[in-house]
Amino acid sequence: MTVSDFDPTLVSIYPEKKYLLHFQWGLSSTVYRYALVETIKPNKIHSRTKQKEDEKNLTQKEIWKNKYAKNYSSIK
Repeated sequence: MTVSDFDPTLVSIYPEKKYLLHFQWGLSSTVYRYALVETIKPNKIHSRTKQKEDEKNLTQKEIWKNKYAKNYSSIK
């Protein structure tokens, strides 16, 4: 059961982009915060893998660490 007020399944009804999203998985009480780090034009990202040219063959964790992480403890 989620205890957060934001329902990510309804994201399309929001008129403006969100800079922070909060999620919970399963029955966990832990809240995960996701921040908008980049906007990407459709022709600059692979439609299926959602990877940009310089991200090919990298895991999501590697992309995060290489491009966005300022504090490595955020992805432990």
